[in-house]
Amino acid sequence: MKQSLSKREKILIFSAALLVFLYLIMQFIIYPLFERYFEYRLERDRLLSQKATLETDIANISSIQESNRAAIDRFELIKKEYPLLIPNEEIDPILTTLCVTNGLKPTTLRFTDSAGAPLIDKNDKQSTDGEKDNATYLLTIITVSMNMTGSYNSLMCLLEEVDTMQYIRITNLGYAINRQEESIDEANIALTFELTFITQ
Repeated sequence: MKQSLSKREKILIFSAALLVFLYLIMQFIIYPLFERYFEYRLERDRLLSQKATLETDIANISSIQESNRAAIDRFELIKKEYPLLIPNEEIDPILTTLCVTNGLKPTTLRFTDSAGAPLIDKNDKQSTDGEKDNATYLLTIITVSMNMTGSYNSLMCLLEEVDTMQYIRITNLGYAINRQEESIDEANIALTFELTFITQ
């Protein structure tokens, strides 16, 4: 004969089955849904942050392009006033010819030092297509000391001509009359030139 289950046993079996059923639902349905929900929230926050960054970049594109155009225009303007850097061997005949054509006689020429100052640093500039331009332009100043002989009038002619040249200036001048010369107008002259060039 089959023994029927008591009411209490039926309730215990039903409760156990219900617990197993609820556990399976939590483990395989509820928990994965919660995990996916939090993943979606994190992804949504990341996308919203990217969207805000892109909107800021888009708003700044016009100012970046305008800044790039201003920097390039400034460089082109300065490039018309200052030549590109040349070797010292080519600077020597330029200064010598400048002195000789004004009636002076160069005796010594010495390059003392050079210094560079940033003109435009394009590493921090974005081009209009979003790519970086890796060019850095410098204004390089070459200092040259020259000794020469000549008259006061010749010196004045030289100073006037240098005054018209954008990239050459005289920063120091020494003038001493040579008493041993037949002409009292003949003098020993010491000049310090600064030549400004553009270099990349």
